[in-house]
Amino acid sequence: MRFDKRFTLKLSAALLCLAPVLNGAPVHAEGSDGYLTDSAGNPVRARSGQCWHTRSWQPGSRFADCEPAPVVEAPAPKVVEAPAPKIEAPAPVAETPPAPAPVPQSIPFRVSMDAFFDFDQATLRPEGKAALDELARRLAVTQYDKLTIVAHADRIGPAAYNQKLSERRASAIREYLIAQGIDADRISSAGVGEREPVASCPGERGRRLIACLQPDRSGQVTAVGSELRVSDASR
Repeated sequence: MRFDKRFTLKLSAALLCLAPVLNGAPVHAEGSDGYLTDSAGNPVRARSGQCWHTRSWQPGSRFADCEPAPVVEAPAPKVVEAPAPKIEAPAPVAETPPAPAPVPQSIPFRVSMDAFFDFDQATLRPEGKAALDELARRLAVTQYDKLTIVAHADRIGPAAYNQKLSERRASAIREYLIAQGIDADRISSAGVGEREPVASCPGERGRRLIACLQPDRSGQVTAVGSELRVSDASR
């Protein structure tokens, strides 16, 4: 028997179409997503592993793992500029206020002591020098025009002698203050002898009279001026 070659080709094509049915895996119609699937919904693949596309497939369609995953480019890193460093102005330095000017205070200075001199002497006693030292320190910070010295003598002896003695005592006080830095042109001195007694001593004689008249062997130093004192605000 002779076989027609065209009949053989047709028969082969028919067998290819029946193969899926004979294998128990019927072919479904096109999926709505553009891929050919079997009865289980799995994509039908070629021997190369690629999925079969239907006519409705379009570029960009995806189903299961049929298409390679799209390459997603990572976004370019966002460059954030760091803020400029904040430069703080230096804290203001508190200036120390200047010390206030000395405040003048008007005050009279008067040193009156019977311990300046011994009997019949014009030499200053230590107690008298100490008193004049203190006076010189105060006058160094004082505004004054004149310094007045008045010296005395007791009534023992002639009046003329006592006058001269009181003048020598006034000079002794004056010279001592000049040696302590007091301006000589501002000092005036005088002796009044026995004319201004302060002690009476009635009935006293000899050494007891000499001791009783000690207050009359005195001197007074007086200056009226403005003492310069530092204000309490600066302490």
